[in-house]
Amino acid sequence: MPVIGDQVGLTLDRIVLATDFTPASEKAATYALGLAKRFASTLSLVHIVDLSVMARSEKTIAGLPLGQMRHDSAENQERLLNEITMAGVRATAQTLEGHVPAASIVNFATELRADLIVTGTNGRHGLSKAILGSCAEGIIRHATCPVLTIGPKAKSAPSGGFAFHTVVFATDFSSNAALEAAVALSFAQDSVAKVYLCHVLDRPGKDICETASIELNFEFALQRLIPRSAYDWISPERVVETGEVAPEILKLAKRVDADLIVLGAKHSGTWYAHLVEGTVGTVLMNAECPVMTVCAS
Repeated sequence: MPVIGDQVGLTLDRIVLATDFTPASEKAATYALGLAKRFASTLSLVHIVDLSVMARSEKTIAGLPLGQMRHDSAENQERLLNEITMAGVRATAQTLEGHVPAASIVNFATELRADLIVTGTNGRHGLSKAILGSCAEGIIRHATCPVLTIGPKAKSAPSGGFAFHTVVFATDFSSNAALEAAVALSFAQDSVAKVYLCHVLDRPGKDICETASIELNFEFALQRLIPRSAYDWISPERVVETGEVAPEILKLAKRVDADLIVLGAKHSGTWYAHLVEGTVGTVLMNAECPVMTVCAS
């Protein structure tokens, strides 16, 4: 997505759908297909044969069905590719192998110069999460383009094409906030969506008066994130709440019946972060709509 002045030009020429053919990925595919139809995009399917599931001992490796994994991937790719092309979308399919699926997906999208990555997540917990990490988390924390993640509670995209009608953009005013807001506004502008710009105070003032003053200052800060030209097509609402960040974002999204939440995501030094921790993870795990993240390098 090219940056033009204080705006982001919304071009989705190349969309990457990262899939492992699970129900979570199938749900993500409905959004990738809908967006590809709307923007006449080329949709690139990518599946990673995850070599990290193999133990290091040669005896164990010899007993693992790597050939079957490759065969299943090829069959599933062909099935999904046929479904997408039958829907009238230009599509390609690629199967890669790697020990860190998220890294392989991000590298693939970067080389392709993708405008958007779409992926699903089942929100893995517990021991399996600690060992395997989260592919979605790795993509979110390292991608050089926006990532649309379909969480476990998100609804499938409506059939027959769709547009985002209500967008919630939540910010902590990081150094990348202006770009994050521009991405949110560009998607909203495409369908003349209602936009809510939100900031959550996790620490209120010493008294009611101080809290009200802080909230007013943040309302002005939210207003400064909106380019003047945007007022030609939107009447954005600025919302400042006090409380725990993720629950307040989720409450707002539910109250306004949002069909897209946009958040900033911090770059991680590791591919094995913990998705269930932090604001992005909590929102993703519980949102009833897709969550788009823009990673600050």
